[in-house]
Amino acid sequence: MSAVRRGLSWVVSFVPLLSLGVLTWLLFAVLAIRAKSVASALAALGYLGLFALAVWAFGTQDTVFDICWSLTMIGGTAHAIVVRRKWFGRVWRPAGSGERSAVVVAEYATAAAAVGTGRPVRAGVPAHDAAEVPERGAEAVRRLLDEIDELVEESLRDGEQPDYGATYPVCPNPYCDEPWHGLRITARMASMRDFGELDDDYDHRADDSPVLCAGSADVEAWTSPDRVGIAAWREAHSVVAPPVSPPVDPAAASRARADSLWAALARPAVLIVVASWLVAMVSMFRADGPSRWLTVLVGVMAPMCLGWLYGRSGRLFPAGYVRAGLGARPAVVVAVVVMVCAGWLPMRWTGPAPAPATAYFTLVAACALACLAHAVVQIGRIRPSRHESGEVDPAAHGENLVLLGFGWMLLGLPVTLLAGWPLSYFARRPEAMWAAVAVLAVLVLTFFAEGAVVKVVSRRRDEVDLPMIAFFTVGVGALLVWSLLRIAAIPALA
Repeated sequence: MSAVRRGLSWVVSFVPLLSLGVLTWLLFAVLAIRAKSVASALAALGYLGLFALAVWAFGTQDTVFDICWSLTMIGGTAHAIVVRRKWFGRVWRPAGSGERSAVVVAEYATAAAAVGTGRPVRAGVPAHDAAEVPERGAEAVRRLLDEIDELVEESLRDGEQPDYGATYPVCPNPYCDEPWHGLRITARMASMRDFGELDDDYDHRADDSPVLCAGSADVEAWTSPDRVGIAAWREAHSVVAPPVSPPVDPAAASRARADSLWAALARPAVLIVVASWLVAMVSMFRADGPSRWLTVLVGVMAPMCLGWLYGRSGRLFPAGYVRAGLGARPAVVVAVVVMVCAGWLPMRWTGPAPAPATAYFTLVAACALACLAHAVVQIGRIRPSRHESGEVDPAAHGENLVLLGFGWMLLGLPVTLLAGWPLSYFARRPEAMWAAVAVLAVLVLTFFAEGAVVKVVSRRRDEVDLPMIAFFTVGVGALLVWSLLRIAAIPALA
């Protein structure tokens, strides 16, 4: 349950970003009520004031509007991530709280005893305060449950414990290949284990099925299992051998690990495109194009993802795995650096703001540069390497890239167009929708190009693969050209 709560806390933390800063004050108001936090209440009032100031400055004071909107959306998201632990306090407790378990248990026992006898909780408490005992007992129970949750969370914090099967003593019975066991193992127990189900009515003392091993300590009863008797018992009780599972690919685990690494290295480019799409859609309501403060969102996407990879690499991969994988492909390292630089390309810290058309072209150019680096990472993966031998299936890799392109084409582009047309009636810069279409089109074309190159280089293509990819590439390419022409037609500010 704690893992679910932890995931929900991350979802809640991005409400300010997903709501474009409109619900930031409401989020912190709910948190203040839930956590009874004065600091959260003051933060809610502050964000409400910023939101009101942004509404007042809309259309008149663009600089004030940009600063307030950036604080409520980006600053509110960062603030929500910092305080996300307050949403589900039972999951994260101070490390030293486990030392209070004995006190909590004693308090609970004392309160429970007082509830049963009707006496005060401790000596010196007046009798007229005995009515408070049930409430104190309930509070003690809640605290005890919190301590139990904390102990369970702490025991699972470092993941599964190591497997000590290699050092655990085995059964000395020469006819038994199980670990050391004190009880006898019967045919019925073996059948339940084979099928992975435990009979609720099973009683070991009443089990009269053939004995496979009498116990590791019962030396005198060690005999060879009666195979004929076991087969007869299985037939009499309609117990059949479980179906044989298909052989497991020994390279499946290494491929999954490699997929995690390369997906993390390529993900910043997709996040840059998504952030650029969001900036373009929001800038529909601005006459002077994307805000220089709002475009910070594009720049922080790549470093955030790479920081996550750096922080989690010790858990996800063996020691030295990431360094060896990147060292075998220097071009990937260069591509990741280019990805990060591409995210900061739209930044304009000094000087006058560029024209709207120039700003939108800069967003599209940043996405194109990031997608080019994405292609280097994905195509470079199929290059043979001593470190990653057999950890990539070129056919599956190429097919996955093509499917990703179709997914973004069938979901991202229609949603942008369908949402853009109604919003254009209220927007001050409706042409900004075509900037959002352009950045998504660049991403779709990148996936198609990557899939086609991987299929051609690895020689794992069908007769219909390349014609189908070429057909949809022409359609999306035409949409990209149309979007760029509409951006170029945006009139300059007076």
